[in-house]
Amino acid sequence: MSLAANLLGLPRMPLMARRNYILEIRHLVFWGMFVGMFEGTISSIVVAKTFGGSDWLITFVMATPMLANLLGGVWGSVLTGRRKVRLLMGLGLAAAVVIATVALAPMTRFGGYVFACQILLARGFLAGCITARSAIWKHNYPTRIRGQIAARLQIVRFSMAIGIVLTVGALFDARPDLYIWIYPATALIGGIAVILLKPMRVRGEETEIAGIRAASAHAAKQPGAQTLSPLEQGIAVLRDDSDFRHYCIGMMFLGFANIMVMPLMTIIVTKRMGLTYRDSAILLDILPRVLMMASMLPWARLFDKRGVVHFRISNAVAWTTASAFAGIGAAFVPTAAFDTMIGFVLIITCIALSRACEGLGKGGGAIAWNLGHLHFAKSERADVYMGTHVFLTGLRGLTAPFFGTWLYHRIGAFAFVVAVGLAVTGMLVFRSLARVQRDRQPVPADSAASIV
Repeated sequence: MSLAANLLGLPRMPLMARRNYILEIRHLVFWGMFVGMFEGTISSIVVAKTFGGSDWLITFVMATPMLANLLGGVWGSVLTGRRKVRLLMGLGLAAAVVIATVALAPMTRFGGYVFACQILLARGFLAGCITARSAIWKHNYPTRIRGQIAARLQIVRFSMAIGIVLTVGALFDARPDLYIWIYPATALIGGIAVILLKPMRVRGEETEIAGIRAASAHAAKQPGAQTLSPLEQGIAVLRDDSDFRHYCIGMMFLGFANIMVMPLMTIIVTKRMGLTYRDSAILLDILPRVLMMASMLPWARLFDKRGVVHFRISNAVAWTTASAFAGIGAAFVPTAAFDTMIGFVLIITCIALSRACEGLGKGGGAIAWNLGHLHFAKSERADVYMGTHVFLTGLRGLTAPFFGTWLYHRIGAFAFVVAVGLAVTGMLVFRSLARVQRDRQPVPADSAASIV
């Protein structure tokens, strides 16, 4: 078997999952280039340097992936009982059409607001794609190696964006107005990616859809039957599943801490330090992306071995360290040290270490974010759990980036101290949940006998 096949883990792939796995890899080669061109970090650099956006507009654009997740509950409800691949393709094509229209945004301050709205709309469609993909993975890949499969798929996706981001960064440094050609070309790549997904099949989907429709028809005939809205379904899940509720609380602290720091890094690097498109992209996007991909398989093995709760405890250490190094670097930017060679190198080193730790955190987050809820969800309710999880991420996106920017304007680098405190709180919540789950496990018979 070829080296590429070995790197992609095909020899260890169950035969029943291999065809879909290969199809998804082909799709993600193009999808990674498409999505990589308008993820939050890259888009925030473009709005800062091409459109001259303010700190608040930079914050808004950085927050668009999280804001779009407010639709998570809606997408989860829409996907329940429907064919996932067909909906994923439709949502992907809609996102590609929106990205093509970026060429129409004028290169002015007003154009920056138009660009921000276009990115937000495209991210809204992508939120549905994420929810659909998670459900597809649950059906097509076995639980025991699902984390490792997801890691390899994510590595393919994220690696494809590196060359594109570097190339586009250099082009933007030479001609910022080239965005009128670059974004339509990006949309074309997205369309190709969607078409490549068409042959994929979802194992057991027909049986599940038939079961859901039968259950819905039966429920509709019951006296006083009513259909719950996506929000009501999410509230019911959080009310009835204490472990998932506990997990979501931990994620609220940890995620809030991480998200509030994201726009601050773009503001500091692009506006306070004045780095170029290329240098900003390398520091803010490429460096963490490389560390993320390098760490994904080790994280995936830990995820498959220990489960999502213990996994999140370890993952939180990386996020916390990232905020700590970022705060140290940010503290020196407004001082005289920034104007000296030694001081500048110190600041760059701290920010680079922060971005490296961010990449390590993202390597684990890319696994747990897509699969973590499946440790709590029953098969027929996976879409609702994912929708709830994505919606709560959207709530963080609605508040955390703007809180972070507001706090940075008020207290400067001390905003990072707040982020570290919130991240540590999240880690402690996960430790508490891990103890609850451990205490709940039944004592083996031989252990019980020895105690007696």
